[in-house]
Amino acid sequence: MKAAVFDGKKIIIKTVSDPKIKDSQVLVHIKAVGICGTDLAIVNRDLPVITPIILGHELVGEVIKVGKDIDQSWLNKRVTSEINSNIDFDCYYCKQGLFTQCVSRKAIGIDIDGAFAEYIALESYLLHEIPDSISNDDATFIEPLAAAYQTFEMMPLDQNDKIIAIFGLGKLGLLITQVALSIGLKLIVIDGSDKKLNLGNQFGAHYLINRLNCKDIPNEIKDLTNGLGADIVIDTTGNPDALKDIIASCRTRGKIHVKSTHGIETPINLTDVVVRELTLYSSRCGPFEKAIDGLKSGKIEVGELISKKFNLNEIKQAFASYQESRDHIKTIIQI
Repeated sequence: MKAAVFDGKKIIIKTVSDPKIKDSQVLVHIKAVGICGTDLAIVNRDLPVITPIILGHELVGEVIKVGKDIDQSWLNKRVTSEINSNIDFDCYYCKQGLFTQCVSRKAIGIDIDGAFAEYIALESYLLHEIPDSISNDDATFIEPLAAAYQTFEMMPLDQNDKIIAIFGLGKLGLLITQVALSIGLKLIVIDGSDKKLNLGNQFGAHYLINRLNCKDIPNEIKDLTNGLGADIVIDTTGNPDALKDIIASCRTRGKIHVKSTHGIETPINLTDVVVRELTLYSSRCGPFEKAIDGLKSGKIEVGELISKKFNLNEIKQAFASYQESRDHIKTIIQI
């Protein structure tokens, strides 16, 4: 099969062996894959991985073969996949139902070969069927939308949580924007792209801050919040340098939620975190069922978040395009 292989320095299109499925797996013919910020961090060598590896985990495909232990009804179904494979179902975390934290887990497209290829072998427990009403392109948002919902699954809200500031309006930031608005929170959104800010406004954000035109973002946010700061501040920037402003923009005893996986270590002012008794949250993968329902019901809109589409042979151009424009939101590889 044809695959885009990252060799540790660059992505190469080459022919590799078709995956062989185990009795517990299915073979999926890939139709579309979204480029994630994690993929970009790996290609930029900020997030180290073992190479060579096929990247890509925001996948959509059709089941074309099933292993001996798998229900034949999966054949010909359009599916997406959870990212954490190799689950042992027996470790401490699995026994708590926390399968995404399994000590044996291997992340698809990060630890093991992913979906920038014609085919992928997947464990059946990772699969989620895609309803006919969701297109292949839109379905590439299921995994990141699940992560957007997980933001609020991991961060309990209370009666004092009314104003939320979201730093970064890429794909994930705009998905979290919509989820937060559906909960009834008042939103401040921060980005350097007027196009992205306008989308945030279109979805219902209450205050827009262009970071390129604002000399002091924390003070701007305090001016909008009676001098206190936001009750919740979320980082989806992919930029570790933003954390200083993120911490300073949060009110005392507020909540900070980090979503970025840029792979770069960064210093933070822990004294400020301690003295102001801030609570730090983080989260990764989330509930696919909620994400599928959000798209199926039309509660979450993703059509305008698609910036560009490329085929597999054009994947180098696709990654370059991802980084070239401040207005870029999501690139899809169609296979």
